[in-house]
Amino acid sequence: MSEGNPNIRSVARGLAALAAGPTLADGPGPGGLTVEFMDWCDANPRPERDEAPRLAEACLSLVRIAGTSTDIHTVQSALQALVRAGRFGRTLCARLITAKTVPLVRLDPKVAAWPARDRLALAHEMLRHVPGDKDKETLAWLEELLKPIMATDPEELAPFVARLGEQGETLSFPARQILVSGLFGRWINSRLSNGIDGRGLEQLCGVIRGLGDSVYAEALAKAIDLKRIVPDRCVLRTIAAVSEAGNKTIMAVLLKILPTTSGSMAGACLDGLVAQDHPGMGKLLASVRTRLPGLRKAAVSRAPLLGDIGYVQYVASLPEEQQLDSHLETLGVLEAIAPDFARNITGKCPPKRPETFPAPPPPPPAEELSAKADKPGGFLKGLFRSKPKTLQEMLPKFRNVRDMELKASLVENEELDGRELTGLDLTGSTFLACGFVRGRIGASRLRETRFVRCVFSGTEFKDADFGRAEFHGCTFEGCAFTDCLFTEALLSGCILDGCRARSTVFSEASLTNCTLDLTELTLCSLAGANLHGCAVRSCRFEVSDLAYSELVGDDFEGVEFINCFLHAMYIRESRLMSIEMPGTQVTRSIIKDSDAGHPQFLANRIRQMTLFAREVEKGEPPATGETDPFVAQKALTSWSRELTFMRRERRMLENNRLRMRRAQGGLTRDQQAFLRMLPVLLDSDAFERRFNFGNIPACRVWGFHPGLTALETVRDRLGVTPSSDPSPDVRILAVYAMGSLGTVAQTSESDLDCWVCYDGDVTMSMESGLKRKLDAISLWAESEFGLEAHFYPMRMDDVRDNRFLSGDEESSGSAQALLLKEEFYRTALKLAGKNIAWWITPAGAGRKVYDACIRAARRYPLCGKPRLEDFGYLSEVPPDEYFGGSLWQMVKAVRAPFKSVLKLGLLETYAAPEGSALPLCDRIKRSLTRNRQGRLDTDPYTALFSILHAYYLGRKETNAAALLKESFRLKANLSDIPFFMNLPARPEDESLISVLFGSGYVEPDRLAETNRSWPFEKSLRMGAHVRQYMVDTYQRIQSGLEGKGQTKALVNAEDLTRMGRRIAANFARKPDKILRVPFLDNRKHGFPILHFAAEKGPGKPPTWTVRGGERTGAKQAAENFQLLHRNQDPVHLLAWLLANRIYNPKSLLQADRSIAPIALADLQKFMGALNEFFPFEQTFERDINEGLQPERVTSAFFVLNLTAPSDTVRIEQAAVVYATNWGEMFCRTFTRPGQLFERNPSLFLSEKLEQPVPEPPRMAQFVPKGSQCKRIVLA
Repeated sequence: MSEGNPNIRSVARGLAALAAGPTLADGPGPGGLTVEFMDWCDANPRPERDEAPRLAEACLSLVRIAGTSTDIHTVQSALQALVRAGRFGRTLCARLITAKTVPLVRLDPKVAAWPARDRLALAHEMLRHVPGDKDKETLAWLEELLKPIMATDPEELAPFVARLGEQGETLSFPARQILVSGLFGRWINSRLSNGIDGRGLEQLCGVIRGLGDSVYAEALAKAIDLKRIVPDRCVLRTIAAVSEAGNKTIMAVLLKILPTTSGSMAGACLDGLVAQDHPGMGKLLASVRTRLPGLRKAAVSRAPLLGDIGYVQYVASLPEEQQLDSHLETLGVLEAIAPDFARNITGKCPPKRPETFPAPPPPPPAEELSAKADKPGGFLKGLFRSKPKTLQEMLPKFRNVRDMELKASLVENEELDGRELTGLDLTGSTFLACGFVRGRIGASRLRETRFVRCVFSGTEFKDADFGRAEFHGCTFEGCAFTDCLFTEALLSGCILDGCRARSTVFSEASLTNCTLDLTELTLCSLAGANLHGCAVRSCRFEVSDLAYSELVGDDFEGVEFINCFLHAMYIRESRLMSIEMPGTQVTRSIIKDSDAGHPQFLANRIRQMTLFAREVEKGEPPATGETDPFVAQKALTSWSRELTFMRRERRMLENNRLRMRRAQGGLTRDQQAFLRMLPVLLDSDAFERRFNFGNIPACRVWGFHPGLTALETVRDRLGVTPSSDPSPDVRILAVYAMGSLGTVAQTSESDLDCWVCYDGDVTMSMESGLKRKLDAISLWAESEFGLEAHFYPMRMDDVRDNRFLSGDEESSGSAQALLLKEEFYRTALKLAGKNIAWWITPAGAGRKVYDACIRAARRYPLCGKPRLEDFGYLSEVPPDEYFGGSLWQMVKAVRAPFKSVLKLGLLETYAAPEGSALPLCDRIKRSLTRNRQGRLDTDPYTALFSILHAYYLGRKETNAAALLKESFRLKANLSDIPFFMNLPARPEDESLISVLFGSGYVEPDRLAETNRSWPFEKSLRMGAHVRQYMVDTYQRIQSGLEGKGQTKALVNAEDLTRMGRRIAANFARKPDKILRVPFLDNRKHGFPILHFAAEKGPGKPPTWTVRGGERTGAKQAAENFQLLHRNQDPVHLLAWLLANRIYNPKSLLQADRSIAPIALADLQKFMGALNEFFPFEQTFERDINEGLQPERVTSAFFVLNLTAPSDTVRIEQAAVVYATNWGEMFCRTFTRPGQLFERNPSLFLSEKLEQPVPEPPRMAQFVPKGSQCKRIVLA
């Protein structure tokens, strides 16, 4: 404990005593303890190693006080104290308030009286995940909490925001939005404009870090350039930490400062340039090293941080005679800042071993302990002093032992089944080979007690103090620990299986060679704990403090850290696989020789090396033991590539994590459960066992270990416990979702398109079995969870070579295959398995560079198991394939117009002479690896829209630009954007709104209005625009190719024929054809109500109309319904409703009297018969290869005398609705068709129709009820 702060231990002890005491309803309350605690927290923003455990224990005591007290003054005092206690305390406070143990109405006046910084701290913590599980009442309460802060003196708020920045945290986005839109934002801008220095400048830097907005980093650089602020280390490090890479303003300022600095200032400047990914960084560093002797140490210490291209530049830019020595010099620095990597590369650098803890002494033999317990104390002692009671003596006398002092008891070989031990003092006791089954140990003191080879099964521990106790070879099965203390306890060779710990302290405990399976720790402290040689599998740590904990030689698999505090940890020689860390951040930790691929661990490792480089700069460059410069060069080449891969992988994985959080937020709870279960279902036999179907090959997903939450969900939904085959038949290498999931285009109706990529070493029967399982899971997802899921099982070799599913139209043609791969790389969302090797390749890499990266990726990471999988090189779309690609998009336009508009536009930008050669996925990757913060550059759909919209505006194609904007507004589902205090609650939504509406404030009501369902008239109009856009774009691409001399596009005659005929079927106008509309708003289910009428006038043929309405307006007048279509031929009108899927068998048909002589009942029967006769898929989406066959009529439906009087005997009218093998529908009406029609309808059609009828088609007829007309014989 620091001598300057001797009170934290006493404060923690006092709070613990208060929490363990009687109810605080009528008691004195915490008194001055909370005030003293808050003062200590204010004075010690960064607790030392020996202080952190006491701080965590005090926080848990405050939680108990707030949770058990009914006195509102006590509760609010405890809550305020928690808010001051850093991240762990704030998280606990937010959890208590969200749980509403005290009604918000009662808390409101107390919290409103807190200082502004405390209210901001609370709001920040509760708004970190919005909307999350916050209900409307809580959000409204938070709004009232934050409103006064907008007008609060910024000087009151700045210390909290600055402290966040100093601790590596950033203010929650909603709180930041509110803060910078008020006085606080103006306060920052004023200081940047007017200049500041000293302590004020240091605080401003902390504030900018705490806000985490790159705009302020650029503003800070501009203030330096304008000489309003004099830079120091703090300023330069702030710019490096917050800015986006590649910022020209910042790079120019840093380059201007560098020659004028010295010492650590130069190092900070170089750190900023490295973070900016300056294209000539290696050359610049070499120049500093050779030409500025005073900055040589700074330059040399940063050389290992350059990355692959930078290091090659660095060496090549040095004088030739210095190049070999520079390799040895840099290797010496590398051994200092990343000794584990250096050792793995060279094998010659001895490890710097941390402080080691001696192995715990083995427990003494049972005979020795028994003899010691039974040893007499001498004649006089035995004569004048009664023998103390022991637990072993009490057990035969009492079933449940309560309220006794039984110190130094020895209990051996006892089976305690269903027994209770409460209120006992068993300090210094020993338990040997005892069994505790379904028992309870409560409110007891067991400090310094030894448990040897004991088994606890279904035992409940509450308020038990095991401080400095020892457990050797013990097993805990299904046990529950509540409000227990294991401070400085030792657990050696123990097993915890299916246990639950809540509000339990493991501070400074040591766990050696222990196994934790399916165990959950909630609201626990492991601050300062040591885990050595432990196996932790499928466990969950929730809202727990692991500050200063040490993990050495551990194996973590499938472990969840939910809203945990991972600060100043020491991790060495450990594996951390399938780790999930929602709401958790790793700060100021040291990670060595460990396989820890989570982006939080990677980010910490990168920051750690920068900090170590600063330490190296303070002295002479360390010398390496290596003497061969060529060995050093080889090692540094491997290292620089490793560092580059690590930086890129970290950014891509972090983006994947953020997208997964958005994806989950856009799903219902049931759908979230399915997504969580999916990797488990693929990795185990749980699904097939539950539904009892066999012949499914055993599968395993690479590197996947299920978390406790996923396993609980599977057991809850399927009623079985998953089990995996250690020798699977099918090795699934990767499971990825692609498409709109996790993007701004995700809506409640978005489906799940999932690639399941497996090793090609499988048989046909195994592939068939896997497909059967995936098809069954797909059906289950839709029926049970309301999620439309499509699974695409693919061999990894096929994925690499762009051989996608042959049955999908997207797989046809190299342009389509490359577009599909580009879309996959752009939208891929990892669910399980290996990472995509493309992530770590440079944006726009050529084939040679890509292949070199893939070869190196097979050895990445050096300190772990290779985890990258090659999904194949993304070649450029050959220019002669653009035409064929555009044809395919037109083929698909009616079925998926939004996707076709975007893909066709993307093809056009690639084909355009002025278009960028860099694929969109590479542009997004470049933005991500440069820490671009706006979704304009990083969201797959927003980036696509912004590029296409700018392209069309630049070409003055205003109609195309307008169509694109309308399409995107519809797809983006703006009405689902969460708002807080009328501002977007998520940064990606703010970017989306700015893209669609420009910068500036946009009213939420305007967004809701924009995203409201289109009137049908607009749907028709936009459909016409889509049709015209397809034709115009096709012509532009064709003319562009002709301009390049590429008129002979490589689309073979057969492809051209079948695609051309399908396009004609979709868009071409022909006599009597039923035109289909490419509805952007995707009206799958038609209108619930269809109302028919006829407009009749003297001397004019009647015009038949149909209107559509909702069931809520069933009683409204028909004039209030939307006009859908009008036609002088009623059969044509009815066929149009069917072809455009506006009619649905569940639709309610209405009509007024004007339709006479047609009866409503006849309309209902006719539409049902027509719908049954012309199944949509078989009629309009026929096999595209039919386009290679001659056109022919395949189906014909006759309607006789629909509008003729019912007593008419002769066939006065014969309307025929017919379809062809090319996927077109026509309607033609014949007046008095004659005897040929009555004798041979098929021959009549062959003579009268423009389309060939080489053989009798499938035929049916409809005659109105009661009609006396003659029926025809359909041969």
